[in-house]
Amino acid sequence: MRQLNNEPKEASNYTREYQKKFAKEWNIDIAHATNSELELAKSHNIYKTEDKKIFGRNGKEVWDLGEYGFLKEEAVPDTINPSLWLNAKSNFQAGLFWVVKDKIFQVRGFDIANITFVRSKTGFIVLDTGTLVESAQAALDVAEHGLGENIRNNIRAVIISHSHTDHYGGVAGIVKEEEVGEPSEGKIPIYVPEGFARETVSESIYAGTAMSRRARYQFAHGKPAGRKSVISTGLGLAGTRGGGTVSYLNPTYEIKENQTIVIDGLEVEFQLTPGTEAPAEMNNYFPEYRAFWAAENCTATLHNFYPIRGAKVRDSSIWSDFTIEALEKYGDKTDVVFQSHHWPHWNTEENPNAVKDYLRNNAAIYKYIHDQTLLYANQGYTQNEIAHKIKLPRKLQEAWYIRPYYGTVEVNSKAVYQRYLGYYNANPVTLHPLTEAETAKKFVEYVGSEEKVLEKVQQDLDNGNYQWAATAANYVVFANPQNTRARYLCADALEQLGYQAESAIWRNAYLIGAEELRNGTPQVSKEAVEAQKGNLIDRMDARMALGYLGIVLDGEKAAEEDIKFRLQMIEEKSGAIKETYLLHLYAGSLLIYEGDNVEELPYVRLSEKALTALIRKKLDNVRDKIDTDIYDVLKRIESYVVDLSEYSQFHIVDREE
Repeated sequence: MRQLNNEPKEASNYTREYQKKFAKEWNIDIAHATNSELELAKSHNIYKTEDKKIFGRNGKEVWDLGEYGFLKEEAVPDTINPSLWLNAKSNFQAGLFWVVKDKIFQVRGFDIANITFVRSKTGFIVLDTGTLVESAQAALDVAEHGLGENIRNNIRAVIISHSHTDHYGGVAGIVKEEEVGEPSEGKIPIYVPEGFARETVSESIYAGTAMSRRARYQFAHGKPAGRKSVISTGLGLAGTRGGGTVSYLNPTYEIKENQTIVIDGLEVEFQLTPGTEAPAEMNNYFPEYRAFWAAENCTATLHNFYPIRGAKVRDSSIWSDFTIEALEKYGDKTDVVFQSHHWPHWNTEENPNAVKDYLRNNAAIYKYIHDQTLLYANQGYTQNEIAHKIKLPRKLQEAWYIRPYYGTVEVNSKAVYQRYLGYYNANPVTLHPLTEAETAKKFVEYVGSEEKVLEKVQQDLDNGNYQWAATAANYVVFANPQNTRARYLCADALEQLGYQAESAIWRNAYLIGAEELRNGTPQVSKEAVEAQKGNLIDRMDARMALGYLGIVLDGEKAAEEDIKFRLQMIEEKSGAIKETYLLHLYAGSLLIYEGDNVEELPYVRLSEKALTALIRKKLDNVRDKIDTDIYDVLKRIESYVVDLSEYSQFHIVDREE
C-alpha cells in the first residue's frame, strides 16, 4: 500500500525501468557514466575547488559547492535521469580554467553563470559578472590565486553580454561604482548592448514579483541539493542557499551597432544579437586569440524560447539567423567558442571543425523547432498537439550540447506558436474558460466526488501513469486545497515525473510543486524579496520609474480619480530641472506625457530618489526633497500604491479563488 505522507519517495519500479531504457537508448553506462561534454568540462583546469563555501555580508552562506558532493559518484542514481546526471556532473566541475592558454580564463561553479577574464595588454577585461556580489568577489579571489596575479587592481573594462541578472548582478564585486567611467579619465568602462537598461528594468522590476515567485519552480531556490532534490538548473548549479547581494551599476557605453573597439590594446569585435536569448544581447570576437564569445546564445544545452519563470517570448528564427551570421563571419577564424555558461568547445586534431559544427547545430535546432512548429500550425494542429508531435532529427539529438537540460522541444514549440498565433487555440470553447478552481470543482462534480477521483488517481499512480494522476489529483486540490490525500497523491506523481525528467528545470518544477503540496508554500520575508531585485529599482531613470508607478497603482481604487499635474525631475545635488512630464491619473490609469505644454497646471519638483520613495510608499521620508503645493495629492496617489512584496508568496499548485 502506498505510503501517503510528506516525505520524498524512492524511484518507483516504472521510473527505474524508464531510466534504464533511456540509458540504453543513448548509450550511457549507468554504473560509470560519462560523455564528451563531461570530459570537456573537466579539461584545462588550473585550480580546482570542490567544497567552496561563499558567505554574505551577514555571515550567512549564499553558496555551498560541497552540498553537491554526491555528484562525485560515478553511478547514476535511479531518482535522476541519466543524461541530466551527466549535465549536473559537468556543471559540478568548478574552479579556474583556461580557455586560451595564458590569455583567457574562466571561473566556473561559483554561480549559475561563469565569470571570464580576458588578458589585455596591461590588465584584464571581464566578461559578465555573475549573479551575486559575493560570488563575483570569490571568483576574483580564485582567479588571482590560480594565476598568481593582481587582477583586482588591473581591470581595464567590463563587458556585460545581456540583460539578465545572472550576468550583471555581481558587477559591484568586480568594480566599485566610483571606479566606473571613461578610460581617458583613468576609469573602467562598462560596455552593454543597446537597450540593456530598459530591458533589465522591464524584466526584473515590471514583472519582477511574479517572476521571482515562479523562478523558485524553475531554479528551486532554497531547496537543498540531493539525489531526490536539486542537482542542476541545466545552465549551471543552483544557488541552494539563497540570499546574497544583487547589484547594478550604470553602464558607460551602449553598443548600438556591430563594431570593433580597441580596449587596452586588444581588439574586441561586437556582434549585436537583439531579440535572441535576451531582448538586449551581444556576442564578442577576439581576433588575436581566435576566440569567439557566444554570450548565452549558444551554451551546452538546448535553451529556452520561453523560460517557465516568465519572460518575453524569444524569436527563435532571429536567434538562428544571428548564430548563422556568427558562423559565417567567425567560423573559419575561430579555434575556440566559449560562453557565459558551461565550458568551451575547441577545435582539435580529431575534430578540426568542432567550432563550426557547434554553431551550426545550435542554429539548426532553433530553426528546426521554429519551422516545424509553423508547418504543423498551418496544418491545423494546436500548440499542445504540436508539442507532442514534433520530434528532432536523430542527428541533432545526438549532439550532447543541445540536449534539453534547460529548454525543451515541447515548451519551445509552444513559444513559437504563441509568438505567431498567441495562446488561443481557435476553439471557441476555450475562448473564455472558467478559472482553474471553477473548472476543478466542476470536474469533481461530474466524476461524482473527491473520493471517486482519488480512487482513479491511485490506480494511475500504481500503473505509472504519472501525468494523468497529477492532473486529476490537481483538480481535487484546486477544488479543495485542504484535501490532504489529494495533495500527497499529486505530490507523489509530480515527484516521479521529476525523477524521469531530462530537463533540470522540469525536474525542479515538479519537485518544488511536490514539496509545496506536502508542506505548504514557504514563507519569504519582504527583505528577501527586495534583495532579489538588488538596487535596480533605485537605478531606474524617471521614465522607467513612472512606468513602474503605473503598474503598482491599484486602478480599481483609483478609478474615479482625475488628477493632472506637471512633474519636473531635478538633479539631486544642484536642483536643476532635467526633464518635464505631464502626469494624468485618469480612470485608474497613469497617463504619461513627455515634454512641457502651455496648460496651466500645479507642479511637483522632485528627484528620481524621491520618485522611488513614492513607489516604495515612503514619501514622508523625503518630504523635504519635494517642492510642490499639492503634497496632499501625492499622498493620495501614494495611498493607491500596492506593496507587491506582500504578494510574493502566492500559491501555485494549491491555488484558491
